[in-house]
Parts: sequence; C-alpha cells; structure tokens
Amino acid sequence: MKFRLILASELDQGLVSQWEGLRACSAMYDSPYYHPAFTRIVARARSDARILLCEDAGRQLGIWPFHALDSRHSVSIGDFLADYQGPIGEPSIDWSRAEVLRAMGSRYFSYNHVPAGMSEFNKNAWTHSQSPFLDLQGGFDAYAQRLSEQREASLLKKVATNERKLSKKMGELRFELQSTADADYLALLAGKSEQFQRTVGAEHDIFKLAWVRQVVDDIRASREEEFAGVLSSLYAGDTLIAAHFGMRSKNVLHYWFPWYSTDYAEFSPGLILLAQCAKNVGQFGVTSIDLGRGDQAYKLRFATGAHALCEGAISSPAWLRDMQAGLYHGKRLLKQSALGQYLRGLRHAGKPK
Repeated sequence: MKFRLILASELDQGLVSQWEGLRACSAMYDSPYYHPAFTRIVARARSDARILLCEDAGRQLGIWPFHALDSRHSVSIGDFLADYQGPIGEPSIDWSRAEVLRAMGSRYFSYNHVPAGMSEFNKNAWTHSQSPFLDLQGGFDAYAQRLSEQREASLLKKVATNERKLSKKMGELRFELQSTADADYLALLAGKSEQFQRTVGAEHDIFKLAWVRQVVDDIRASREEEFAGVLSSLYAGDTLIAAHFGMRSKNVLHYWFPWYSTDYAEFSPGLILLAQCAKNVGQFGVTSIDLGRGDQAYKLRFATGAHALCEGAISSPAWLRDMQAGLYHGKRLLKQSALGQYLRGLRHAGKPK
C-alpha cells in the first residue's frame, strides 16, 4: 500500500471511474459531496485543492480530496462549504496514521462533518452532531406516513393549510423543482446575503467570496445524471415567495441554501418550499433529502432519520490534536459556566439597541 499526492486539477477520466467504483461500495458516500464532480468544480475555483491516492499493486484503494491551506494545516475539499467530509475508500485503510499526513504534506487535518462511521476519525473526535434527513423511499406518501408515526402527525396538514391561506391572499401557488430562471437564482443569492448580514454580520456573508460564488455558479450549471445543481422556486401569483439551491447525486438531494421572503413569514413559506421539494424530487430518482448538520426546528420537524457526524482532528505529532481538543472543551466549559454567562451578558449589554 502506498500513497501518492496529485493536484486536484490532474483528475482524469480514468481516476473518475475508479472513484465512482469506490463510492458504490458504501451508502456512506451517497452524498453529492463525495462525487468527483464536486471536487472538480472546487478545484477550478481554488488552486490549493489536492487529492491523496491510496494504491496497492496498481489498484485504487482510496481517494482523499482536500485543501492544503499551508505547509501544516489541511481541510476537506470545499472547506467550510463541505457538509460531508473525509476520504472515499475501502474500510481497511487507516487514514489517521502519521504516514498519511506526511504524504499529504500536512501535520494537522481538521474536520467537523465527517460521518461517524469513519472509525479512525470518530476515535479522534472531540464532539458529535447529526445531519437530519427525509427518507423518501417508497415515495412521498410513504414518507408522510413515517413522519406521522415518528414525529408530528399534523405537520403536513398545517403546511397545506398555509398553502391555501397564502394562495388566497397572493394568488395561485406555483412550484418549480428545477428553475432555469436567472432572476430566481439572483434573488436567492441576494436573499441569502441579506440573511447572513442580518444574522451573523456582513463579514460572514460567504457569497462575497469569489471562489464560493464560482463554485455555486458551476454547480448550478452541472447537469450530469448523478451530479447536478438544483434550483427550486415557489411563487404566489407573480411574487417569488421562497427558493432553494442545492445539489443532488443519484439518490440524494442536499438541501443547502434555502431562502424565503420574511414579508410572508406568517405563512411559513420555508416549510411549504421544503414540503414541495419532498413531493416532487422523486422525478429525479432521489430517495433522500439531506438537510445538513444542525438542530434547527424545521429540520427536526421534517426529518425521519439522521446521519451521525463527528468533529475533531488528526495530527502528527498527536499533541497538536490533543491541545486543540483541550481548547475546545475548555471553551465549552467556560460557555456553560456562570462566568461565561456573565461575560455574554456584558457583551450583549454593550451592543447598540
């Protein structure tokens, strides 16, 4: 077994075919983030994209796309855009070994969206989370039945009631699963930017970053059978009420950037949009909508399952990871302490009203 490092821009069709073969070995790799097209798109936008290959006797055992941020630190391909991270390969490979990091040209790999099923990353994790999903196997009616039994029996009825109320006030509802309208796309990006600026500050508006915008634009233009951008829109009359941009693989839609007009918040347009996606996405062959990591109320209300994720780091020497784990747990303890609550109170009190 040996490791070989290449530039992500060197990804050729032969390697793509081997990559696809490895993905097919486990449902863990069903997410579009693990499709080679995602790496190829990101590599066009960022020159620091690399791929580590694990080979044995001419056979490809594993593929790990990542960013070499500097000579010491690396992160998963897509950086903070990546809702699923880590290598694609046979379970016999221990990716956490110092030998692997040396082959990457790195001393420290940090992650926060690696499936817990990747045991070598799970054992180096300092916290865990989950990515809720809608199980659409058997179609929307089967999903609705599972939702009624597991979660909230009246949710979809409430959504239907809001659809009728919104239609009565604004005009007939029109949902398009795959919109090709530039106006819909630009309205979504503008709405998400406004949301970022309003909720977390202008400095955290990721769409101001040229590489992020290029990646999102290129995903939108993708129309491969097993990898494509998906732009969905919801109109009431002539008014765009809500929209979503995400990407899909063969059977998973990753619900990525949803937006709705807050002018119509009383009708819960975001919930209407998600319900419409769930009703219609089967036409693409999709059997799961992954909502991404987080415990937002709408995710928990619609989900019928969740994928376990882990956050941590692997490093050489090991104390780099241990030090970071200590800092993480220290910050968490401080946040939960009386002192932490006092400091947060002072910070909020100093903010302008």
